[in-house]
Amino acid sequence: MFELSSADYMRIGEWAAKQPKPPVGEDGLPMIGAIGGRWTYSFTPTSIGTIVKVKDGLHGGELDLSNYEDW
Repeated sequence: MFELSSADYMRIGEWAAKQPKPPVGEDGLPMIGAIGGRWTYSFTPTSIGTIVKVKDGLHGGELDLSNYEDW
């Protein structure tokens, strides 16, 4: 199981708030797809640590949460 710390959630929230806002449809709702899916979380285990990234599927921005100092 892959887990994020509360500090990771704080970093994600701060980063996500700085990302460009999605376009708004005629109904006033953001146009981000039928089921959302704007944010993709990826966990890539390696032999020395886990690479953790969050990607904005709407604008392509990416946040690397990997803790390289602990590797």
